[in-house]
Amino acid sequence: MWFTNAQIFQLTDTESLDTNDLINKLPDFPLKECGSQEEFSFGWMPLIRNSEQWSLATDRCLLFRAGKEEKVLPTAVVREELETKVAEIELIEGRKVGRKEKSDLKDELVFTLRPKAFTKRTDVWAYIDLKAKILVINSTNASMTELLFKQLQTTLGSFPMAPLQAQVSPASIMTDWLQKNEVPASLETGSECEIQDSSEDKATIKFKSLEPLSEDVTRHLEQGMAVKNLALRWTDKLSFVLHEDLTLRKLKFDDALKEAAFNDSQGGGLSDMDANFSIMSLTLRDFFASYCQWFEIE
Repeated sequence: MWFTNAQIFQLTDTESLDTNDLINKLPDFPLKECGSQEEFSFGWMPLIRNSEQWSLATDRCLLFRAGKEEKVLPTAVVREELETKVAEIELIEGRKVGRKEKSDLKDELVFTLRPKAFTKRTDVWAYIDLKAKILVINSTNASMTELLFKQLQTTLGSFPMAPLQAQVSPASIMTDWLQKNEVPASLETGSECEIQDSSEDKATIKFKSLEPLSEDVTRHLEQGMAVKNLALRWTDKLSFVLHEDLTLRKLKFDDALKEAAFNDSQGGGLSDMDANFSIMSLTLRDFFASYCQWFEIE
C-alpha cells in the first residue's frame, strides 16, 4: 500500500481533533450496499476486506480507507433506449417530441434502468499526520475528495482542515526554477513538463522524454508561458509530477524504501501494510517540511 497520488490539506486545529474518537467511530459509518434507486453510497471500509481492522496508527499518523459504490448506467444504453422511445411516440402519435419531454423521458428511463444496473466500487485511502498537521489523500479526484471530507464531518461532527495556501503562485515559482536554472538543491527535474500560455485560450505544450531545462522549454518560458506541471525527483526517495494546484501525481517511492519496508515487515497482510505505511508517512512528513519552504506555505 503505497500512495500513487497525494493531495495535502492542513489541519487547522489538532488540539480538538481526537483520532481515538475517529478510530472508534469508523465502524459505525461503513460503506453500505447501494440501494436500488440510489446513484451511489459512500462510507468507511476495513483496511483489508472482511477484516475488523478499520485503521492503522504509527508515530502520530492514522491510516484509514473509504469506499464509493455507484450504479453504472452506460450512456450508450440510455441513449439507445431514449431514441427508441422517442421514435415510438413520434410514429404512433404523429408529433415531434420536444426537448422538455425528452428530458422527462430520459429521467423515467434512468429510474427504470437503475435497479438493473451493475455496481462499481472505488476506494480512497487517506491518513492524518498530527505531528505535521496534515491530511494526505491518495486521490486527485475532486468529487472523491469532497465525499471524504463530508464523511469525516459526519463521523466526527466537524473536521478542522484547509487547503494549502502558498504565498506565491506555484506556477510562477516552478517557472522561475527553470528560467534561472535554480531548482532547490534537494530536487532534480524529470523528463516531463507542461507549460501554458497566459492568454484566454490557455494553450498548452507538453514535453515528454525531454529535459525541462532544455532550450526547447526555456525559450517558450521567456516568451511569457508558465509551468503548469513538472516532473521532479526529491532526494533519492520520491519522484512525482508536481501540478500548479500543489497536487502530486504519478507519485513513486524509491525501491530502497520499499525494500526497507519489506525487511521491517513480519510478513503478510496487516504487517506488510504497517511497515509500508510507517516508512511512507515518515517520508512524506520530511518531504512536506521542504515543500512548505519551496512554496512559502504558512
